Amino acid sequence: MAQLAGTQTETNLRQAFTHESKANRRFLYFAEQADSEGLTDVASLFRSLAEVEAGHASGHLALLEDSDKADQSDSVSRSRDNLARSIKDETAEAERFYPDLARQAREDGFAEIAEWFDTLAAAEGRHAVKLWETLASLG
Repeated sequence: MAQLAGTQTETNLRQAFTHESKANRRFLYFAEQADSEGLTDVASLFRSLAEVEAGHASGHLALLEDSDKADQSDSVSRSRDNLARSIKDETAEAERFYPDLARQAREDGFAEIAEWFDTLAAAEGRHAVKLWETLASLG
């Protein structure tokens, strides 16, 4: 097979992964709304579609796994490596990403959105701790 890294196809796979991931979350959100309206059949349909979209996203990741691009942020490794990478990512979200978003929201006058971002920063920090504890428990 041809080298995937650095090709437009690799870029397209990454974009498709993002698209399918967003569709998964959107369908799950729509399912919650349908549930709140008592439309259980509609909610079930949305959940079913969300699962299919998650499968599509997983397929994209599997294809990207062979890419030897320097940025291997989407590749799947051994669980210890996945835990370590996840600790790094969750810590960055807790310490930089969400605090930066909160600061910008405050500057733009959106205090409630800033508080939401602050809440997410704290949650991501807790995720990092839990991931670290799990990695440490593996010895």
